[in-house]
Amino acid sequence: MVVLEVSRALCSTSKHTVDAIDTTNHLISYTYFEGDVFKGIIEKATHHIKLTPSSNGGAVYKHTIIFKYIGDAKLSDEAMNITKETIKNNFKRMESYAIAHPEDF
Repeated sequence: MVVLEVSRALCSTSKHTVDAIDTTNHLISYTYFEGDVFKGIIEKATHHIKLTPSSNGGAVYKHTIIFKYIGDAKLSDEAMNITKETIKNNFKRMESYAIAHPEDF
């Protein structure tokens, strides 16, 4: 089991729903729709993750987020950078776990 940690600076609570899991095409989509991370700026954030097999036996990871903002609100550059850094760090944790425990996959 992989445990993902959310930075305490970002939020302490959130709710999400899994929208789709496509094991054939290696896709997962999920939506965060409530939580203190949104701070009245975001209505929801939908994540789309796709793993594409590569020729070297690994995979290419692509993570896209679609934000639905409240009114004219937008995330600051700092908040966007924190979001990107958090996703990158979580991916590195998952990757490290997968390398250390290939029998789980």
